[in-house]
Amino acid sequence: MRRPLKTNRRLLALFLRASKLVPQYFVGELKSMQDNLSRASVKITFDAYLGLMAFSTILAVFLGFVISLLIFSILLLFVPAFIFSIIAAMIAGISAFGACYVYPLIKISSKVRKIDANLPLTANFMAVLASSGMPPERIFRSLAYVGDEFGVGEEMRRAIADTELMGLDLKDALKRASVRSSSRKFGAMIDGIVTTSYMGGDLASFLRDESEKAKKLRVASMKSFLDNLASMAEVYVSFMIALPLILVVLLSVMSFLGGGGMPAGIDSQTLLLLITFIVTPTGVGIMLLMVDSITPPR
Repeated sequence: MRRPLKTNRRLLALFLRASKLVPQYFVGELKSMQDNLSRASVKITFDAYLGLMAFSTILAVFLGFVISLLIFSILLLFVPAFIFSIIAAMIAGISAFGACYVYPLIKISSKVRKIDANLPLTANFMAVLASSGMPPERIFRSLAYVGDEFGVGEEMRRAIADTELMGLDLKDALKRASVRSSSRKFGAMIDGIVTTSYMGGDLASFLRDESEKAKKLRVASMKSFLDNLASMAEVYVSFMIALPLILVVLLSVMSFLGGGGMPAGIDSQTLLLLITFIVTPTGVGIMLLMVDSITPPR
């Protein structure tokens, strides 16, 4: 158990040292990432994450240059190989930096989709507990135990930790939870719970209303998803099935007749292979990713 702890400390120290290599101008430009790290529940400080970005970028540039130079030196002369290696190193560095920058946003998007999809169940769960006379603190403790099914377990556990470790009362802890919540809808519902509880309102009635509103929004989003899916199905049939078949037939006839004049000097047989084994599978993969990105989670 001690070795992983020492390794994590060494990595953290390495990242903190690497963060000093980042110019202050970029630190100011990347300051918004600090909120994204909190909303994404990434358990690392902003300075350490900057060091991770700097270290990953430098390592990607170095490895990209060395590996590409070894490959290009076999195929090309030294000067073109050196130039292409520099370009490859720049692409590798930009890719590593972009991956580190986008990672919190991707995690936030994933959490938002799950939380918003289960928001009717979350509100209904709390409404049932509130109807039984359970106080708000016990409601949120219960939600922290089972909240992983709804996507809010980690956020509720952080709110409970604020009350137990930081000494905050439940009102301030919930306000902090609403601010750093990845879902704006869930954050607004927490604010409403705080206001209703401390103004003496009917919490169970408020949560039932929130559940009904979330259900209506869920139904509307599912209808929109079905409309978009129907449009994408038409695009898929037109461009991924009908068009490749037409091109395959045309290119086959042209190849049989010995037709020329293809673009970039590519003969019809080569173009047919590109369409069959590269263009069509790539297009299908892109369509699958698009469908997955708009599919609401269960």
